[in-house]
Amino acid sequence: MAATGDGFKYSGGAPANDPAWRVVIVLGPSSRTLAWVVAVAAAALAATLAADLPAPAKAAIACALGIATVRAARRARQAGQGAVRRFTVDLSGRVEVERADGRHVAGRLTDDAFVAPWLTVLRWVPEGARYSRSIVVAPDAAQAEAFRRLRILLRWR
Repeated sequence: MAATGDGFKYSGGAPANDPAWRVVIVLGPSSRTLAWVVAVAAAALAATLAADLPAPAKAAIACALGIATVRAARRARQAGQGAVRRFTVDLSGRVEVERADGRHVAGRLTDDAFVAPWLTVLRWVPEGARYSRSIVVAPDAAQAEAFRRLRILLRWR
């Protein structure tokens, strides 16, 4: 279900550099994502405390969970280091990301994006990087029309 090099699968000729096939998403804080972070962290902490482990191991795991929870919550509120404030995706798979600290990073989409009406996860590789990164987009973090266009672009790509 991907576009081929010489044509687009539905219209037969949508050019990849056409601005109509370019989506700009401005991310805001997401209360849904924050709620999921807190719920998963609470479940993980409960499982850790219920496990048959020595007390120092439970304490170490609880501290690690606390640190991970704070980092994830800050990203859900768009306040943490590395948080994505704005990104642009086009049909050719080019991604341009603006981080919370003002840095701009360009890269390419990978083929393993998750697209659903309740959540979209983009996987992308920054230029010169070895590993891919994720951008999680909840419906309450982006404008509704831009979120819809992003899902369509990722499905057609």
